[in-house]
Amino acid sequence: MKLKIFLISFLISLPFWWTMDVLEDSLAKSPEFFTADLSQKIKEQREQRQRFNNLELEAESAIVAEITPKGNVKFLFEKNPEKPLPIASISKLMTALVVFDLKESYNLSLPIKITKEAVNQEGVSKFRELNPGELVPVKELVYKMLIESSNDAAFALTEPIGEDGFVALMNIYAKEIGLSDTFFLDPTGLKKNTSTARELVKLANYILENYPQIFEITTYRADQNTNKLLKEIPEIVGGKTGWTQEARGCLILVLKNRRNGYFVNVVLGSEHRFNDMRKIIKTLNI
Repeated sequence: MKLKIFLISFLISLPFWWTMDVLEDSLAKSPEFFTADLSQKIKEQREQRQRFNNLELEAESAIVAEITPKGNVKFLFEKNPEKPLPIASISKLMTALVVFDLKESYNLSLPIKITKEAVNQEGVSKFRELNPGELVPVKELVYKMLIESSNDAAFALTEPIGEDGFVALMNIYAKEIGLSDTFFLDPTGLKKNTSTARELVKLANYILENYPQIFEITTYRADQNTNKLLKEIPEIVGGKTGWTQEARGCLILVLKNRRNGYFVNVVLGSEHRFNDMRKIIKTLNI
């Protein structure tokens, strides 16, 4: 009884998310391992917290969040997490979400006729150019958009319902998900689409729960992919790069953790986005 009272008192003195996380894992095990397991987890969490206290990033905004298997979110590191900033091609995650959700308009085998307006979008494809008049299936356009961040493909995906209607849907979805500081002006991110690091975590969580295939696609074809970290980090579940002169470097990266949950890491407004992300991953020590 005294031991039980001591443990309860000790846990109450800890930060709330530490307490819930430790209890959730430890109580699932045999009682004889509870005390030792509790002590080890508290030690690990204190060490992790200290590492993040020493983390310095160039990014204007950044966040590291852990999502448990039950969908609970814990923020391990934050730098200007609620500051609205341009997100460049990270916008294409929402473009893909709209396409996958509108099944009545976007069968993956549906051919879309490529227009001059689509191919005139800023940016040059490194692999296969789209040509005016050709018919390209939705699936190929989605892959091209998410893997090599093709602006041509992103714009072409709006053709079945028109760009204005498509962008309006992007903003409707944002509000339904609860992204009050996220606004879209186009499907590509070339314009000043804005969000916050914290809201991008919420978007990533929504995608993981409802359309995980979006992140799965972003890990394909490492040789063609804009995400340089795919060849370095096997734990990557998905992510999206972004860059414009105004936004600077942006990156969202989802990693699998050891407890069947995820880490969602966001870097916005960085001159060295991949180096910043490497620092985060090193600090996570996964």
